[in-house]
Amino acid sequence: MAVTTIPAERKKKRFSETLKNYWLDIALFFAFIIDMNTRFTGLAIHEWLGLGFGAALIYHMLLHWNWIVSITKRLLGKLSGGQRLRYLIDLVLFIDMVVLTMTGIWISEVAMRQMGLSFGEGFFWRRLHEQTADLAIWLVALHIALDWKWIVSTTKRYLWQPLTKKRRTVPTVAGGE
Repeated sequence: MAVTTIPAERKKKRFSETLKNYWLDIALFFAFIIDMNTRFTGLAIHEWLGLGFGAALIYHMLLHWNWIVSITKRLLGKLSGGQRLRYLIDLVLFIDMVVLTMTGIWISEVAMRQMGLSFGEGFFWRRLHEQTADLAIWLVALHIALDWKWIVSTTKRYLWQPLTKKRRTVPTVAGGE
């Protein structure tokens, strides 16, 4: 029986899961910041970016699914207070983002109409959308604060160290030329 091997140059380099999470988190953060400023983006971009953000959030949840399942199973057992707080903040943030996205779809004036859909407008849905958006700012800030150690260590590992390593390997000429 012959064993075939794939040459190293043909193997595709894959992003590590950590690096994939890191760049997705950065993209979500900037999309969130931009999308929260409707005066800057205009309504059409706000709505389409919000829909994209909702889809990226689902992908984010799928990437973290193993953590979610693991922590949920341990929620009633041994779990540190910090992990319980993080879980609670993430759960409330998830619920808030679902309500924010759904009310955004409901009150959409551009994106849904461009897709041939329209829903009833109402003060209640618009006000709920505004309230969940305001809450999202605080919850995202808490989410980032609770993950700050990971953010710093991952930034050092994937951005800072590669940049400084390249700088250190540049030869310097002694004697001044």
